[in-house]
Amino acid sequence: MISKIAPVVEPSLLDIYLAWSDAWLLFDDNSKQDSASHTLSLHDLAMLFDEGKIDRLIHYDQLILAISSFKHHMTLGNISFGGSHPPSCDETNLASQTYNPQSKCDCETTDIIKLKKGLPINPRDNICEAISSMKSSMEIVIAHQSEWHSTGLFTIKKLRHAVEELIHANMDIQTTPDTCRGRRTANSITEIRAPDRRPNTKVDGNATIGNQIYPTHEQIKICADAKYFGVMACGAGICDEGLARAVADSCNDILIGDYCEAADAAGLLLLQRVGAGAMAFLKLCNLAGRVTDWQFDNLSAYMIQCRILGHFRDHSRNKLPDGIYGSRMTGLGIHRHIDVAAFHGVMTASLATGQELTENEFMHVVDACVYINDFVDFRGDTMRKQRENVILRGIRGDLCRYLDRMIVQCLDSVIEVIETSEVGALVVMGYCNWAILGAHHKVFEILEGIRKVKNDAACIYNSQLDATRYERLLQALQPYGTLGDQGPRVSKRRVEMDKLYNVYRKEPTSHLAWLADATRDLLQPNVLRKIIDVVHYEWSGDLGAVDYCP
Repeated sequence: MISKIAPVVEPSLLDIYLAWSDAWLLFDDNSKQDSASHTLSLHDLAMLFDEGKIDRLIHYDQLILAISSFKHHMTLGNISFGGSHPPSCDETNLASQTYNPQSKCDCETTDIIKLKKGLPINPRDNICEAISSMKSSMEIVIAHQSEWHSTGLFTIKKLRHAVEELIHANMDIQTTPDTCRGRRTANSITEIRAPDRRPNTKVDGNATIGNQIYPTHEQIKICADAKYFGVMACGAGICDEGLARAVADSCNDILIGDYCEAADAAGLLLLQRVGAGAMAFLKLCNLAGRVTDWQFDNLSAYMIQCRILGHFRDHSRNKLPDGIYGSRMTGLGIHRHIDVAAFHGVMTASLATGQELTENEFMHVVDACVYINDFVDFRGDTMRKQRENVILRGIRGDLCRYLDRMIVQCLDSVIEVIETSEVGALVVMGYCNWAILGAHHKVFEILEGIRKVKNDAACIYNSQLDATRYERLLQALQPYGTLGDQGPRVSKRRVEMDKLYNVYRKEPTSHLAWLADATRDLLQPNVLRKIIDVVHYEWSGDLGAVDYCP
């Protein structure tokens, strides 16, 4: 007989976050209650997020009261985002829902017209509005440094260097590199090509099914990939899924910075509001002690600086030389410690382990993530002349020796991080997972389309010849387990892997094993060589929409 006594079922923090996010989107700012009698104190708000009382937030009326109270306290200046003072401008207010780095700039068009007419170009006559907006935003944030955590992992000094590095990325353009074929022979390389960044119907799953397995408000694959395969993966199923989802949604301003030109007004507003709601949720979790000050304050500082760099657009791309060459690059993590988006992974990994990173440890994690990210995008960024890629800008001397050395340094960097930091290990493994599963990275298509250049004798890479580094990597990954043949492989189609990942991510032990397998497979020296060796391996296939923006 079916029992008539209903069991007591407590909502999870994920249930609460999804309800919060839904209510935040439905909340009408124009009808909010401003009366103190309808406002919860900050103490009472924090108590709602206490583990023993959070079930009350599943009720819609209580959620609306909490959101109304939060916004009321924001208006009164009672809420801060990591600083000693509350935000007083949109640039430091992470709940403003107004971030939009789009700029109307005709600097590129004007220069092209002048070039065609044979007229001289005077930089003073033609200011890039995107760069001007980035610099202006930076100065505002620096002037309001008391409103964010400017003395942690993300400092004013490093911010200035990051902005300067991006602005001058196309300076000091190097001569055509040498290769193993002789001096300045890189200009004889077969045209460097790569697939576009669109989801591939032959490799990726059905979008409708994907949205059900990996739900997001935006229902845009590149958003879901970054959130589930990257940010949330770094929590390895150990981090509470409600917190992990909120952290993932808090990165929406980064997505806006990258892809705002492709969004319509409704899509942009949705990204803004979901991101703001996530930051508000995390702030209250911080007040309740679920998120530490180190985690929240650094997340806030990082997001504020990401918004600044999000203004950057390289409007000089069409005027850059074709081919492969280096340019100004003064350090691997100068701007990438912000825009490679490593801290979101650090956040979920820290929530999973309870551990923190020093600034030095964080920069080592950044370096490892930069190698992984910029390797995978190397061919596409070269073809599109996207000079944010520091591996591309760093080219000097003999290209073959340089790329070989980069693989060695990548392995050394990853091994050091995995061996010395559990947080770092989770982030690096999460990044490898995102590289393989993310549709826009196109790892499967690149490796499937790679062929040795005809009538070419490929030089020897020391990174392949010396197996000790890769063996050391395998040893470092051993504690995390393996799924054997069931694990991810660069040779597997994403339509298969994203279904498998959804199964294995549900339990921490199998989740960790999956992430370790993704790292083992992607970071094989022969795989890395095929991905970045544009001298001896050419890619052929359908280019698609070269400048496609998801």
